[in-house]
Amino acid sequence: MTYVKLAMDGIWKNKKYYFPYIIATSILFASNYILFSILQNQSIKNSMFGSQLQGLIKLTLCLLISISVIFMIYVDHILSKSETRELGLYNILGFTNRNLKTIILIRLTTNYLISAIIGLILGVNFNQFAFMTLQRMLNIKEFKYSSVTSAIQITLLMFLAIFLLLLLIRFSHLKINPLDLWKAASNQEKAIKAPVFSGILGIIVLSIGYYLAVTTQPTMMAIVKFMMAIFMVVIGTYLVFSSFSILLLKLLQKNKHFYYQSRHLISVSGMLHRMKSNGISLASICLLCSAIVVVLIGSVSMEVGKERIVKLWCPSDITLTTNRPLTAGQRETIAECSKTYHVQAQIAHQARMTTPLWGNLKGDQFEQGNIQSAKYQLTFVSLADYNKAQHTNIKLNKNEALFYCPDLKAKPTALNIGGQRLNLRSIKTFNLFANYDHSIVQPAFVIVKDIDGFQKLTNESLIYLTFLNTKGTTRENLRFASILQTKLGLSNTEYTSKYLTETQLTPIFGSFLFLGVIISIILLIITTMMIYYKQIAEGLEDRQNFQTMQQIGLSQRETSQTIHSQILMVFGFPILGAIINACFAFPAIRSILKLFSIYNFKMVLAVSSSVIVSMIAFYLLIYLLTTRIYRQIINQRIY
Repeated sequence: MTYVKLAMDGIWKNKKYYFPYIIATSILFASNYILFSILQNQSIKNSMFGSQLQGLIKLTLCLLISISVIFMIYVDHILSKSETRELGLYNILGFTNRNLKTIILIRLTTNYLISAIIGLILGVNFNQFAFMTLQRMLNIKEFKYSSVTSAIQITLLMFLAIFLLLLLIRFSHLKINPLDLWKAASNQEKAIKAPVFSGILGIIVLSIGYYLAVTTQPTMMAIVKFMMAIFMVVIGTYLVFSSFSILLLKLLQKNKHFYYQSRHLISVSGMLHRMKSNGISLASICLLCSAIVVVLIGSVSMEVGKERIVKLWCPSDITLTTNRPLTAGQRETIAECSKTYHVQAQIAHQARMTTPLWGNLKGDQFEQGNIQSAKYQLTFVSLADYNKAQHTNIKLNKNEALFYCPDLKAKPTALNIGGQRLNLRSIKTFNLFANYDHSIVQPAFVIVKDIDGFQKLTNESLIYLTFLNTKGTTRENLRFASILQTKLGLSNTEYTSKYLTETQLTPIFGSFLFLGVIISIILLIITTMMIYYKQIAEGLEDRQNFQTMQQIGLSQRETSQTIHSQILMVFGFPILGAIINACFAFPAIRSILKLFSIYNFKMVLAVSSSVIVSMIAFYLLIYLLTTRIYRQIINQRIY
């Protein structure tokens, strides 16, 4: 009972350290349980988009579990440091390492049980809400909520494994003598030299990451290149914060006008003594903020841009792609289906086009390539079909052509392709626009007088597009579009329906938004807790220095100014780094969004700006709230 009492007293005395940790761990427990429960839901498994959704949830779980392990190790390290003096005193009073291990075991077991109980209560209560939110976002009524017992067991075992890991780490810290254990709480890191090499290496690695992000093009390789950029930015950020920050502090120390001020002297000298570990935690906060911004920009932009994608891919209600004009039998099939399902179907436009050419536009040159490296798919359209669809009477000379591409800002005035040179006139509207083969490569259209001459470039026969407009209820249009594809015997690349496309995109983009919001909430909680515990770690490190300076004449006003200066320097770096990372990531994010036909620059910019401003406001709020704990620790007397 003595050990239990000592363990409980330690938790209660340090409740301002333990309670936020327990709350954060409980939320992590609940989040993992909810995702495990959704992952194992049978109705989701058996749904049309079940495999894709499960794949996204598995990736999210891998990320969430990794974050949980790293965060819990980081916070437990700070908690163990705050208890070092207490355990050292017990050791001096005659407690053996076995006795101390018993106290630590009781504390960690208590943390685990309380976190598991609170997390389970939160998880069970919010599980149905999360499921209903997912069902609403995906607009799939077939999803049926059910409580999954195995999800509870998996989450309990997973967090038990994490706590056992923490226990082993705690036990390893006890392999020192009592006097060293007593002094360990007061020991500070020795002043370290400025690591010039690693600082320069960090800038180089970070620059390479930024270069990869900025030069990412909207091709099939965009995601791979962006992942490489993220890896380089992560490594570079850690090197810069742990190395270049020391160089910066050294420069501030050499600036006598700046350094020999009461509010700067303590903060700069204190940070220099512990910047090696400090830099890693600052880099972690910076990367967490960066991840929140990137995830929210991507998921929100995709959801907001969904309507535009449907409009771009489906200018008419149904688009048929065939290797010859519609036959009488196919027209009769359309008429029969429309009558059966009470839908009015009318042919709006018809056009002949060439099979798309994959490649890139460089100035006035079109260079053919493969789908992995291509940014555009170039299609030639008959002028006669264009005039009929647009209700115009445009005439072209022999080497003249019209050009349409929705996202190409610098419109080319000429095009060299297949040994021919065309003088181009850009057009703003194009009723025959369609991403008819559902490619993620952006379509570009060239309207020419004689399409047969350009058909030879593809070495394939011409394709015929038929655009249908339908009238009816949403349910009738869905049934008609689904049955008509089967009746006509057309594959998914030969058949595009606005209603079916919207039905298919809603679950995909809804999944991204749902998981993006969950990840962002978890990252926000982790960021808040890391800032909170960093304030605790900073306070424990600086308390003795401040109290010594106060004994030799440092006033309360000067103390407040010094605290403000130090906290501002420490916590200003991560948000500034996150903003810089987000700005450099913007071109890569926009290129990846282009793969989903989200071409609207203003929309993506508006979403990005809103997310960054919101992140800055949230960060400042957390900074102001957690500064109080730092001040309280500084003012605590050391006995």
